[in-house]
Amino acid sequence: MTSLSRKARLLIPASLIAIGSLGTVTAQASTSLNIGAVPTGTGWFFGISEGARVISANTDIDITVRETGGTRENAIRLGRGELDLAFTEALVGYEMFNGIGRFEETPNPDARLIYWIAPSTMHWAVRQDSGIETFEDLNGKRFNPSSIGGGGEYITELVFGILGIEPDFQRMRINDAAEGVTDGRLIGFSYNGVPPIPAFTEVHSSRPLQLLSLSDEQVEQVTAELPFLTPTVVPADTYTGMKEAQSLGIYMGVAANASLADDTVYDITKAYWENHEQVANSFKPADGVTPQHVIDNATFPLHAGALRYYQELGLEIPEEIIPPEAQ
Repeated sequence: MTSLSRKARLLIPASLIAIGSLGTVTAQASTSLNIGAVPTGTGWFFGISEGARVISANTDIDITVRETGGTRENAIRLGRGELDLAFTEALVGYEMFNGIGRFEETPNPDARLIYWIAPSTMHWAVRQDSGIETFEDLNGKRFNPSSIGGGGEYITELVFGILGIEPDFQRMRINDAAEGVTDGRLIGFSYNGVPPIPAFTEVHSSRPLQLLSLSDEQVEQVTAELPFLTPTVVPADTYTGMKEAQSLGIYMGVAANASLADDTVYDITKAYWENHEQVANSFKPADGVTPQHVIDNATFPLHAGALRYYQELGLEIPEEIIPPEAQ
């Protein structure tokens, strides 16, 4: 299938020529790119923006962050060539590259991974006054499965399907869901993000929430069928007064099409990792994530430009994530 991708746009200022003793000065070419992110009311928007800021500050690449509905929308727009870079997650990347699941009709075999930012954590929260204590208690209740088109919505559907949980799903954007929980129209809502998620903190301050916790048996049941998910814990008091909750996480990062210039992606990858401490200082979930995590958790091929950087680090790259154009 022919991919609908495009090359990065190069914006080349005119040369500045001075006469006589002023000599000749040539303005350096710069590359202008955009990245599809997530809704602005989430921690991920800040994390994506910090990475873009660090890259832009240390290269001649100018990255503009665009608000979107989430990873599914980003994948679709990347496939259409409407985005240069796309915030993605491990499952979305796997499905869009292989043309399965949500992307059976819109595969993008040119999708390539650049780097992971951090693992994200599923939050399934209910009002404390709802009487809901377990996932089974959600059956038939008005519950938002996460922002429309985002990875959290899809993960919720998959996990609940495996566990046999059947709420009355109310589909909307996270800000509308937060309002619905606050005014009592919804029993709860969910989101795949880095704690503390601003929308959850805001709702919790006016309508106390509690995160639902998976049992060990439920975690084993889900991860056996969905190995791209990993067990994780939201510590007690991440949200004031909330108990610890056992949940599931998934790696989130940045992808591009194979057509984005190798040198550009190499520069992006190098600048991101060589200045990673700046990102981690501002966006704590990124702390401790290394290039090795990218290799160990890749679910679709690396971009050839990123591959070059990881090879320079001496990392061993599994054959299945080396892109066809680099073999």
